[in-house]
Amino acid sequence: MMRALSVVLLIAAATAAGCATVASGRFGNPMTFAETDADTVEHVARRVLMELRFNIEYPESSEGRLATDSLTGASWFEFWRKDTIGRVQSLESSIHTIRRRGTVSISPKGEGSQVFVKVVKERKCAPGTSPDTLGETFNIFDTEDTDLMRQNQLEPTDYEWVDMGRDDLLEQDILERILINLK
Repeated sequence: MMRALSVVLLIAAATAAGCATVASGRFGNPMTFAETDADTVEHVARRVLMELRFNIEYPESSEGRLATDSLTGASWFEFWRKDTIGRVQSLESSIHTIRRRGTVSISPKGEGSQVFVKVVKERKCAPGTSPDTLGETFNIFDTEDTDLMRQNQLEPTDYEWVDMGRDDLLEQDILERILINLK
């Protein structure tokens, strides 16, 4: 049993290592479009965000700035969704609850426009639920701590979102989609 589990983990690690589809830093962020006005770029950016299933926050959004609601990341079996880039992030979204929030800022620059994309990634975390020692990790079948309870007797868990920084791969993907849709 243990040997089969280690073989599965080894295969998963080998297939997930370094398989992102978009190279980080491929496009400049902010990206300048010399011959395209800001209104056209904003329309295309709005369409790209909607294709990625982001909902635009209309009160937070204004002319030249598109802010999105948080979107839970696609897991490995949601192959039709395009908001998670690469196998590593897909695996990560399958193990943890990951959400992303995006902001696209469009400003006029000369006769063209400039686009800045920022995507922030966060992980859902239940504080205080992890074991304190290695011994507690393997103590899952002890009946003292795991007495059966009715669902309405459980205390609600206060979840918090832990900031994981910016999602450079999704930022690059959004910039690439805007560029392709403008051609």
